[in-house]
Amino acid sequence: MLFQEVDIDGTRSYHVDERKLLLSQTLSTDNTSRNYTFAQNYDSPYLFYPILEPHGKNKSGMLTVSNMKITESIRRSLPIEDGFMKLLDLDRCYSVNRIPTENGKELVLYNLHLSAYTSDPSTADNQLRMLFEDMKEEYDAGNYIVAGGDFNKDLLGNSAEIFGHKELEDNWAKPISEELIPDFMQLIAPFDEKNPVPSCRNADQPYSESDFVVTVDGFLVSDNVTVEDALVLDTGFKWSDHNPVYMDFILE
Repeated sequence: MLFQEVDIDGTRSYHVDERKLLLSQTLSTDNTSRNYTFAQNYDSPYLFYPILEPHGKNKSGMLTVSNMKITESIRRSLPIEDGFMKLLDLDRCYSVNRIPTENGKELVLYNLHLSAYTSDPSTADNQLRMLFEDMKEEYDAGNYIVAGGDFNKDLLGNSAEIFGHKELEDNWAKPISEELIPDFMQLIAPFDEKNPVPSCRNADQPYSESDFVVTVDGFLVSDNVTVEDALVLDTGFKWSDHNPVYMDFILE
């Protein structure tokens, strides 16, 4: 399980340790704790926004939970914009988590949360380039690669049309630069044609079904991984501005 924006202490989450809460709800079937890693990517002394209900002081990050043994994990910083935008953005990063398999290879899990609201489009592309350079080394070593998280890009390419909503005048969710995806990797955008469900909504107002929605959460897999299914779970955005996504896959 790959979680993003998990607060460990924050004004916006009423100082609830969400990492502890999630881990308490993700026990193995034999009631023993799962393996987990945590990569911090946000530490704000105090954010005075929104004015009436400011985010305040917050610490948060990305939580990776597995019932298989994680033997090694590392946090890698992604390039972000300079100047004023650097003050507003998270300390963008991804975590790399290694799980041994029976055939001697490793399943390398990437938990990621890429930038949104970038004024310079090259920032998002440079993040992808760094990610794929890292993945190339793992692929050349014969390992399996599965990445998941919040890409902050329209993974369907035309979410407004698919979900029947007007395009935002200043749409922050641009289509992902698919030309950057190498041949050995595949983008998996969770989607059910018979029952299309978005993974994200705008959080600047209370949710209404007429609001703009988009799918920004999904996966990347190497070509030695076969994807059986990938869907968005429809929670009606009950607990978050994101719906959870899941994927069934087989290591070849």
